[in-house]
Amino acid sequence: MIKLKQILNEKFSVESDKYINLGGKSVTSIPDNRKGDYQYIVFDSPSVDYAHVYINKSGKIYLVTNKYDKTFKDINQLVSFLNKNKFRYVGIDDV
Repeated sequence: MIKLKQILNEKFSVESDKYINLGGKSVTSIPDNRKGDYQYIVFDSPSVDYAHVYINKSGKIYLVTNKYDKTFKDINQLVSFLNKNKFRYVGIDDV
């Protein structure tokens, strides 16, 4: 049986250099707006109300929050930032 403490302590990780393991058995790629994927991954954290992640038109991984925006050079840098700042996965939504 999975305990709440285990869920809250799960960390994100990178799989095959292009997927984010969201904890447990959930894995997703980052939606790419250049390819017509008009979706984004939704996160929240103690420091922001919401965060959306997608690949923008210039090919950068882009994080948009209600307090700041940030770009990342690769998925490893994004995952490290998400873990360090205690982000939690919420879901995937359409733009």
